[in-house]
Amino acid sequence: MLRGRLAAQGAALARRAEELNARRVEVFGAGELRLAGTERLRTAAPAVARDVVAVGDALLFGFTGRPAAGDAEVGDVFSLHARDGVAPLPSDAVPGLLDDPAFVREFQGLHRYYRGARLLRLRVVDGRLLAVFRTGDTPADIRVLRWRLHTDGGAEFLDARGERDHVLPAAQDVAWTAATREDHRTVDGTPYVRIPGDVELLVGTTGGTLAVRAGGAEPYTEPVAEPLQSLADADIAHARVGTLVLLKVRPYKEDADRYLVCHVPSRAVVRLDGIGSACRRLPGDQGVVFPGGYCLATGAHKVFDLDTDGLEFERAAASPNGEDVLYAFHAREGGRTLLLPYNRVRASVAAPVTGRGYALFDDGTLHVLRAAADGDHARVHPLQVWDTPFFSDTHAAAQPVGGGRLEQIGNPDLVRGVSDCLTLAATAAAVSSGPATGEAYEELLAGCTRALDAYHWLDDPEVGGGVLEPLTGVRETAAQVLAEFATVRDLQRQAAEALAEAAAEVAALVRRTRGEARARRPSGWSGSPDCAAPRGG
Repeated sequence: MLRGRLAAQGAALARRAEELNARRVEVFGAGELRLAGTERLRTAAPAVARDVVAVGDALLFGFTGRPAAGDAEVGDVFSLHARDGVAPLPSDAVPGLLDDPAFVREFQGLHRYYRGARLLRLRVVDGRLLAVFRTGDTPADIRVLRWRLHTDGGAEFLDARGERDHVLPAAQDVAWTAATREDHRTVDGTPYVRIPGDVELLVGTTGGTLAVRAGGAEPYTEPVAEPLQSLADADIAHARVGTLVLLKVRPYKEDADRYLVCHVPSRAVVRLDGIGSACRRLPGDQGVVFPGGYCLATGAHKVFDLDTDGLEFERAAASPNGEDVLYAFHAREGGRTLLLPYNRVRASVAAPVTGRGYALFDDGTLHVLRAAADGDHARVHPLQVWDTPFFSDTHAAAQPVGGGRLEQIGNPDLVRGVSDCLTLAATAAAVSSGPATGEAYEELLAGCTRALDAYHWLDDPEVGGGVLEPLTGVRETAAQVLAEFATVRDLQRQAAEALAEAAAEVAALVRRTRGEARARRPSGWSGSPDCAAPRGG
């Protein structure tokens, strides 16, 4: 009965949240990634496209041509284009960028002293434009030219010592805790590492198997390379992101870590090795994203069929509306770029966008440089143009704002509220449709309480749209289910205590009966004390 009530309340909550979201979209617009068209960049000679970047309202295109006799010219590596129609622009279209005499001297000197120098990529970091050149045989052999970008669209060349600026952010923003000897436990004769938490989560690598036990069950096993190993031979660490526990395990004599994700409420475990390359938290601890996939706090996950070798986390661009985040990954070798757009309301990643580089303008227009069909030198280089919600905060501030109740609350707060309500509705549907643990209902109850405390406008009839009633109902029903769980646990405890007491009484009676039998043994008795027959049968 309670599950049926919870399912109905969850469906009502989802319906009311969707209605509120539709009203929000009418006022603020929808954040969608939409392909607007395809353009083509042309070079005078065959070249390999390397990267593009937005400089004011112009598009800077970087490429590498075939080595030519004599000194290299700026036009052999860089060209400026208009963002509309991608028409070529003169080198002085952006003052101080390609026409600066100091830049020209550094550029020619770089190619004079490093004959094999070639452009790797272009980056904008903290208001500075970086042009990264490979000068030797190893990835560490680089020179970085840098400019300071002005708000009026111009630039100022600084120097060729930008190596310190060319630093990627941390690949992972989760805190890993390594297991120690104090975490070792023996359960049913098998050694495990215990992961701290309310639910008993155990990880073991002995007996030729990597095993994960959660709440007494063993939802995940897989073989290890070396069957004869002790638990101390393996390196095990964990990290927590909301309802997820991330596990990093390297069994004995193996060269790579294995990454597992356990959804604690459902006890489900899945292997996602992409976390090893990079792992970033989704907004509101809704899960994690990694090169080529994501895993949500609901336990849902997806891995795209993509080449993710060598991809590193580069940046996360959040839209001012609070609804969308663009995660960018880049591979140093080969220059591949992967863009994963995440939508907080839908709690999903749209189709990945791949290319050789990208340029993001202030108004959210995204240019993605595509590799040539044969991946070699070409004169024509395809360029995709996307409309996105990832515009700058200054562009958002210039847009007119109405005076309605929704505008007063603001789009980011509405997005968070709608997202949390939809997540709670999905959780309610999941726990009411099949077997669920007490932890799942506790997480549902805690989520409802957080939402009711965080969003003051839920009880506003003009804004909430009736969301408050089903949300309160879900919370009350979850509390009732937990009370039933507590009653069942008490009955189980009482039954276990009664069974133990009865077993103790039976054992005492057996001992007393055997003692009385020994005391009444006849004088002609021989043989075992437990034998009931006297000598001679």
